[in-house]
Amino acid sequence: MAENKNTGALGGVAAPSSQFAADLNAGVAFFLDVTVNMFVLASVLMGAFNFPADHIFGRIIPGTIVGIIFGNLVFAWLTKKTVRETGNEKLTSIPLGMDLPTLFGMCFFIIGPTYAANVGALGVEAAADKAWILGMASTIWMAAIKFALSYFGRAMQHQLPQMALVGAMAGIATVWLGAEAIYGIFALPEVGIVSLVIMAFALIAGHRLPFNMPGSILAIVAGTILYYILAFAGAGDGYVINVAVDFKPVLPVPTLEGYMAVFGDVTNNLGIIVPFALLIAASAVNVVAGARIAGDNFDAGKVVRLDAAATAVSALFGGVVQTTPYFGHATYKRMGARSGYSIGAAAVVTVIGFLGVIELASQLIPEAVLKPILVVVASDILRLAFTGGDARHAPALLFATVPAILNYAHTKVSDLYGRVAHLTDGVLGADWMAGYMLLGAMARGYILTSLIWGAMVVWIIDRKMTRAALAAFAAFLFTEFGIIHSVMPTSEMYLPWAIPSLGGAEMLAHRLAAGYLIAGLLLYAAGFIKNKEPAATSS
Repeated sequence: MAENKNTGALGGVAAPSSQFAADLNAGVAFFLDVTVNMFVLASVLMGAFNFPADHIFGRIIPGTIVGIIFGNLVFAWLTKKTVRETGNEKLTSIPLGMDLPTLFGMCFFIIGPTYAANVGALGVEAAADKAWILGMASTIWMAAIKFALSYFGRAMQHQLPQMALVGAMAGIATVWLGAEAIYGIFALPEVGIVSLVIMAFALIAGHRLPFNMPGSILAIVAGTILYYILAFAGAGDGYVINVAVDFKPVLPVPTLEGYMAVFGDVTNNLGIIVPFALLIAASAVNVVAGARIAGDNFDAGKVVRLDAAATAVSALFGGVVQTTPYFGHATYKRMGARSGYSIGAAAVVTVIGFLGVIELASQLIPEAVLKPILVVVASDILRLAFTGGDARHAPALLFATVPAILNYAHTKVSDLYGRVAHLTDGVLGADWMAGYMLLGAMARGYILTSLIWGAMVVWIIDRKMTRAALAAFAAFLFTEFGIIHSVMPTSEMYLPWAIPSLGGAEMLAHRLAAGYLIAGLLLYAAGFIKNKEPAATSS
């Protein structure tokens, strides 16, 4: 039976006492997943660029919340529609929230630099307005691109190998959800590990807590209480008693400023915008592939279109980061949730966001206590990756995971290098800089790279050499135009014959592209080699 297969793929979990209990537990986990990203957005813009808090909590986050509630409502509608079409009443609605990679890209490549470049001449308010409008216009472009790509979603869902799709998810889970979250947890180990262990017991292992307490709530409460006990005891660095802010109720206000600016200065950033839109469209298809492994069959094209609509709505109300379907679907499915969890969580985010509680909570709840929920999501994605595909295709998991690891490594190295670059003139040799430039090129466009590499390896294993060659040729074209492996520090696309001078790095794009071209020709030629199929190995 399908249900038994799903249980094997997702692992066991204690049966919830009721559907309400299942939706409550999943809803709390989803709520934390959403709000953590809002905290990250605020901390990056304020910490790295001194961006005014009024714009963040008064305009950007309310607009983001509108997009999130809209997206989860339409995904719940899609779930009910799919239930009627398939007869599967145990469907779990796909969750939707703010995309974390886009968040970093928008902050560091568009909003932050625009604000910093104009604050001296225009002043704080005017510079923030300019950056905010540019952010909304960028988000609208992403929505339009995703909508156009949605008509290829079904083809991607059915033509790309499952291991390639799930492998790309596994790469993101390993680094941006797993490693990054665990690093944040151990920044305050006394409280972070407590929260992590509780969530591991209740949400990863699936054991029931006394009185059916939701594991996520218990973890947050226990970790936060312990944090303030240690803060009052003077435990040291990191343990500070934050001064609570006043409640500042803010209602979202629709604005057409972003839509009116879509053909202005924002077009200079299309080289940054297009890859992010491409990657999230592909990421949405990955989420649908993961849902299919768990037994939930959704139309990938519809999912991408509804996500595009949510992104457009978010920008209409002031949001500056595109929405995305969350990989947490597998986790919430395993908890027994249906569709009420996402609507309930989004509704709570809406109420507390508009009341100003998110601004308050961002100062009162330590991030180390919240981040274990990301580890829970990462664990379930890896569970899918290891159980949801053909064992013969396991090598493709390596190829699909490595680009995300390289992206993570480059992000960390770049942060360090940016802080000490003025001290390293003449110290770092040409070989180090060449390696750094190569790492950057390998890191950019990593989700699309993961899909291509994973699919190519699966097709080689299956002796579908023409398809494998086409994957290599696609990588050749994408590399020449900077869609993947962009040599520009800002991840921009470019025309192959018009790459700006980068001290010799511009040749790297052509060398990488040439490698893919040669590989494609070799793979095509290999299709004419006649040999026996490898003998099946005994287990």
